[in-house]
Amino acid sequence: MKYPNKPDNLIPEGKMVEVLTEVYLSNAVRSYNIRIVRDSGYKLDSMLYEKFSIDSLQFAKSHAYYSSDLEVYTAIFEKVKAKMEVMKVDADTLKARYIERRRITDSIRRDSLRAFEMDRLEDSIQVISPERIRAVQSEIDLEY
Repeated sequence: MKYPNKPDNLIPEGKMVEVLTEVYLSNAVRSYNIRIVRDSGYKLDSMLYEKFSIDSLQFAKSHAYYSSDLEVYTAIFEKVKAKMEVMKVDADTLKARYIERRRITDSIRRDSLRAFEMDRLEDSIQVISPERIRAVQSEIDLEY
């Protein structure tokens, strides 16, 4: 079996971890809804190459080189996996914070609406003095 030669412009392992993380994220976006990606006009691969200042040939050769050594490639992949797990925890934490803030905001909004409704109800109820109540009762008693 012939292994690829080490490319002159080999992407360093640490950078390769970053690149592969972005590759997996890009693939996840594509698999989630490819139409949105196409309609947005974003070229995810081009953005990836630009972000890391690499080109497709450099990536392909580096990927082939690293993947030819299962031990090295597994180590890189484990770092990618760990990085994505951290990203998931961060995303879950942000989501939990968002949900909690939304719950608090909704609660405040409901309480504010209740307070507003109570104020409106109090404004609409006329305060009747005890004397007026007795006078009305007297009028009712006289009628019967």
